[in-house]
Amino acid sequence: FTEKARVQVNPLFVAGRYRKLVRDIPQSKWFCSSCRGRGCEKCGGTGKMYPESVEELASKPLLEAAEGEKTLFHASGREDIDARMLGSGRPFVIEISKPRKRFLNLKNLEAAVNANAEGKVEVSGLRFSSKDFVRRLKKGESAQKEYRVLIDFESEISEDELRLLEENLSGILIKQQTPLRVLHRRADLIREKYIYEVKVNKVSLRRAEMKIRCQGGLYVKELVSGDEGRTKPSVSELLENRAKPLKLDVLNVIMDEQSKVKCR
Repeated sequence: FTEKARVQVNPLFVAGRYRKLVRDIPQSKWFCSSCRGRGCEKCGGTGKMYPESVEELASKPLLEAAEGEKTLFHASGREDIDARMLGSGRPFVIEISKPRKRFLNLKNLEAAVNANAEGKVEVSGLRFSSKDFVRRLKKGESAQKEYRVLIDFESEISEDELRLLEENLSGILIKQQTPLRVLHRRADLIREKYIYEVKVNKVSLRRAEMKIRCQGGLYVKELVSGDEGRTKPSVSELLENRAKPLKLDVLNVIMDEQSKVKCR
């Protein structure tokens, strides 16, 4: 009579927040659309569309320290590649598969990640976590977010028009049909997202800065442009003045205890 013992190594979960301080870095590894990661002429043999990502910059030191097999990156939503993630950062969890070491000095690893990222990405508040927190993180993807967008208008704008935007975009539901820019990878649906508050400041004759506190999942660029009528209402529609988003920043991922914070 013989018995076999099977050893299962549970994943190690490390949670924290990240800030993305530069534009044009994706949150997760973006495989080349031509070779799907194998490496080709289009991607220069890297197998990737972008040389680095938040996921890779944050995960590498932890994977090496834990001597794990691979990592999975979980986050509460994601920002556009050309948007920065500022404020206190976006909550995330790194899941390390089959770690050989579980007792890590997270303070030292936090410093190592930030040094390795060279000012492009910063992580903070690293702590050990669990699978349950990953589930809660995913449920929180629709939590409130705060954005700042620089807008360029086709025609000159007045202070009265900016006050009109604040009045007409605060406390309303926005209807958004799947944006044209993501239609190739997302179902063509109409989604409703709530805007809690909008504040607008004039920057120049044809430019303004708008801060939006809204339900997660709102397409902010399309809120500005109107996306050929697929987002209603929009800045372009309300002012009858074609508007274009120039720069977008995520200022805050608002957790439950922060839900009463107002745009500043």
